[in-house]
Amino acid sequence: MKLIIRVLQLVAAMILAACTGTGGVSVEDEQQVGALAARQVEEQVGIYGDEFLTTYLDTIGRRLIANVGETPYYFKFRIIDQAEPNAFATPGGYIFISRGMMALINTEDELAGILAHEISHVTLRHHALRSQRATLPSVLSLPGRAVGAIVGKDVGEIINAPLEAAGEAYLSSYSRAQETEADRVGIQLAAKAGYDPSALGDILHKLDRTISLLSGSTRKFSFFDNHPMLPSRIGDIEHAATGIQWRAGKPFAKNTATLYKRLDGLTWGPNNSMQGIFVGRQFMHPGMNLSIEFPDGWRVLNTPRYVGAFAPGQDAIVLFGSPDRPGSTLELANAFVEEIREALDIKPWEPIATRIGEWNAHLVKLDDTSGAEPVSIYYLWVNAGRSIFKIVALGPNRYDRQLRETGESLRKLTRDELGSIVDRRIRIVAAEEGEDLTRLSTRTDNSMPDDLTAAINGLVDDSTLESGQLIKILREEPYIIR
Repeated sequence: MKLIIRVLQLVAAMILAACTGTGGVSVEDEQQVGALAARQVEEQVGIYGDEFLTTYLDTIGRRLIANVGETPYYFKFRIIDQAEPNAFATPGGYIFISRGMMALINTEDELAGILAHEISHVTLRHHALRSQRATLPSVLSLPGRAVGAIVGKDVGEIINAPLEAAGEAYLSSYSRAQETEADRVGIQLAAKAGYDPSALGDILHKLDRTISLLSGSTRKFSFFDNHPMLPSRIGDIEHAATGIQWRAGKPFAKNTATLYKRLDGLTWGPNNSMQGIFVGRQFMHPGMNLSIEFPDGWRVLNTPRYVGAFAPGQDAIVLFGSPDRPGSTLELANAFVEEIREALDIKPWEPIATRIGEWNAHLVKLDDTSGAEPVSIYYLWVNAGRSIFKIVALGPNRYDRQLRETGESLRKLTRDELGSIVDRRIRIVAAEEGEDLTRLSTRTDNSMPDDLTAAINGLVDDSTLESGQLIKILREEPYIIR
């Protein structure tokens, strides 16, 4: 699952405040914080690996930047592997747009409008944001010397990660004045670069409509903009755009067919099978041919670096990922034991050779009784043939059974499980004369509801389609190992 990310701006604001106090923030400070935030995005959310589409995005961004004028910022444009429609900027010029937002694009002008808005947040230096306190999992407060050391070394970064593991963190927001200013400056920038300034209002309207359908609430704030509400912004943008004189430039995508060719095959929805998927509490990764099951009722999370789950009380955690160094399972276990002895002057269990299904493994366990409540800490390294994996599990002793069973559940996928995994992708189809969306969906195996199909295509619900009109639909396709 992918949680949403404007929290990066909270992180940036907090770091900047810590570095500079109440004084001014230098461009160098912004660039440093922006680079840190961008790295966290890549590690905790992930970059969507479509080079063709990313190059297109970057090309539009470069045209916009060429019309900014003198700027100390070096901008970078990336698509993130996130289902929710979203776009955001970090200090220093890192601009991110989600694959969920890319699926809503129907014109190059719309994409340029989004990028120009986010570029304007950077050039206007809107990073000094109000922040709210993040709610971090209480596993951080588990007492005990060993827990503290382990959390600090292996789990702390994950638990403190602002994007995923701390999913209840509340996001800082731009003020109404800042959003309005970024809209105003952004549409002027888009127009200067040869793009329709009203297109930002078009994509925001589509976004508002899509979010309402996905959430079932017309009052839902979008992740792209949680302050102020979109309808107010759309009206202001439409009004301001009428007063801007502009001349259309030559688009990089010369027509709708060229643009849609770039969007064809875009992953839709929370699961990206390339990164593994959750089905209930079971995590399946077809590329690695493995499955692991987490305890019932635990909160699961999936990032490019790890898969894991928190207990309901957030006082226990299980993480599955790759070791941070090369070596056999025994070498990794021995190195860990030595580190613990040197750092804590305590004696963990010696590595125990074991088997997880058909795979060889080594286990190290620590029992930390130095706090008010005894805590078990398990480290398990598993040789799964082509790769070695590490499982870290810790929590009070009452979770022992669940922690052990999670590690023991690691196995290969069955043939039926592999066959059950599907990719959900945006596909482009041509309408037949006089079709409505219901008939088109039946003919083309569109799995998206008609109202949502209309929304992402910028159509009214009862549209009558023209012959050859290109429509974005959603298809479920068997997973193919790439």
